[in-house]
Amino acid sequence: MRSCTIRLFFVFNRFLERFIGWYSGHVAMEEDIREPQPFEFRSPHGINSVEHQSRCWNSITVRHVVHYSNPGRVWHDISSEQTTVAILLEQIGGYCEARLNVNRPTPRFRYDAGHATFVPAEMPIWGYSDNIKVTRDLRLHFDDDALPKILGDDLDYAKVTSPVLMLYNERVTKCAKLLAEEFTSRLRENRMYGESLTTALMASLFGSHDVSTRIKNGGLARWQLKRVLEFLEAHLAEDIGLEELAQLAGLSQSQFARAFKASTGLPPYKWRLHNRIKRAQEMLLNSNNSPSEIALNYGFADQSHFTKAFRRVTGTTPANWKQHHKN
Repeated sequence: MRSCTIRLFFVFNRFLERFIGWYSGHVAMEEDIREPQPFEFRSPHGINSVEHQSRCWNSITVRHVVHYSNPGRVWHDISSEQTTVAILLEQIGGYCEARLNVNRPTPRFRYDAGHATFVPAEMPIWGYSDNIKVTRDLRLHFDDDALPKILGDDLDYAKVTSPVLMLYNERVTKCAKLLAEEFTSRLRENRMYGESLTTALMASLFGSHDVSTRIKNGGLARWQLKRVLEFLEAHLAEDIGLEELAQLAGLSQSQFARAFKASTGLPPYKWRLHNRIKRAQEMLLNSNNSPSEIALNYGFADQSHFTKAFRRVTGTTPANWKQHHKN
């Protein structure tokens, strides 16, 4: 009887530990993937209609915004209650610009799309155009405490004190375009992908050039890499984020992403994707599971999502790869 009681105690204790682990992870994810803040389109003039979609990564509300304009002068206030970064992705029928004063043009030497504007919270900055038909941009809204959490010691505080108008930065524009594709793609990527892109974009805008030599050149310490890789292997099929991995290593997300790549040769998102595909390849060769079953087993939304990711890594489809390697 005593032996049975002890056995039941250990079984219950093991169950309790697993439940607490699941609940903690679940709560952390719920806190991280918050609902985007309501969209406030301020002081529009001459704008016919606005379309927008919103998602949230890294506690940053990311919006894909398209607005259609009437003929003539058009403007609106880009600012919001939160700090705002706006990247112009497309302009049709003319050009547009950010202005400190709606009636005063901003000096510029380029007139193409692709420029970013940084707007401190509640500071009126005007998006202005004349005889333009359509503009499409990506906007990121965040609280002041978001940047230190994402960039840590990499943050250059001098860069967040004053507005920046129409900055052309190739890396910022590339990250913005990839984030915008998440709003138009039928098969969305996982949370780590969005967090990695928002971190890279913020680092490009607000990062300091005075980066720790140890992190830049030496990568992760052995214990950091071991802890992170073990966690990745144990949660290969789950929708984990960059923030969780950075916390395991005791670094900011920006520092961790850079150090992880120095240690492994791949950014965290790509390393995880490649290893999920590697495990899927093993299952393709050593089991009779269907592609749809393998997709679900390794955290892909469905067979189509699995095929898309598999082709991105290997250059071919799972069926073609299996046929080639079976022979």
